[in-house]
Amino acid sequence: MPNLDEAVAHLGRAVEQLTRALENGAGNGDAEQAGGLAESLRVVQKDRDELHGELESLRAEQRKSGAALRDAQEHYAAMQVVSEAVAGRLDGAIGELRILLNE
Repeated sequence: MPNLDEAVAHLGRAVEQLTRALENGAGNGDAEQAGGLAESLRVVQKDRDELHGELESLRAEQRKSGAALRDAQEHYAAMQVVSEAVAGRLDGAIGELRILLNE
């Protein structure tokens, strides 16, 4: 998930920039700083929205994978039952052949 990791790192950097700007006196009323903070906030919000979208996509994939896994497990269990039944019938047939050959 390099895209998710990159987005998280980018979001972290944006938050750090926003924090530094606030610590460096953004409260002094300077319009340029306020504009920079507004832009930083927009970037952070955009990154958050992208991460949220990626998270929802991953959750949907997880649900699909979980359903596929359950189906595969059910199919495997059914195949085991069939395999055991076939093995039992083969063992029975082999036993009957041994009896016939020994007579």
